[in-house]
Amino acid sequence: MTAARREIAIEALKSLVSGAYPWKMGPARRLKLWSDVPATSRPACFMFEGGQETYFWNEGATPKRAIDLKLFVYLNAKDPAVIGATLINDVMDALDDAFALSGADLAMGRNTLGGAVHHCRIDGKTLKDPGDLDGDALLIVPVKLILP
Repeated sequence: MTAARREIAIEALKSLVSGAYPWKMGPARRLKLWSDVPATSRPACFMFEGGQETYFWNEGATPKRAIDLKLFVYLNAKDPAVIGATLINDVMDALDDAFALSGADLAMGRNTLGGAVHHCRIDGKTLKDPGDLDGDALLIVPVKLILP
């Protein structure tokens, strides 16, 4: 089996996340500061690729590579009638639906992003800040890509 290329895998993830929610900005592969994302441009999604990459070996000469990324989601909860936690929960539900297994992936028990990776999943603890104090809601979702 030919090793999957990192850029192909990351672009496949970007495509999945792009269709998961009606983003006003993104998903972009370059993280921006809060001050660079006005409330009118939210919900905004950024893919942060500054995490770890791990090689692990099974039997054979080809390692599997695990790439840890984070999705940063900025939401606008400045309106006192808007509950930031509800916005975050809506995004999480949409991401859960997008990452759900279907078709051939369901039979294999892993999300291959259309064959671009061995497995892709939300993996780990999410960070949820509903923005109750400042109206700037934040969601950070850890994603693991496993490449053959």
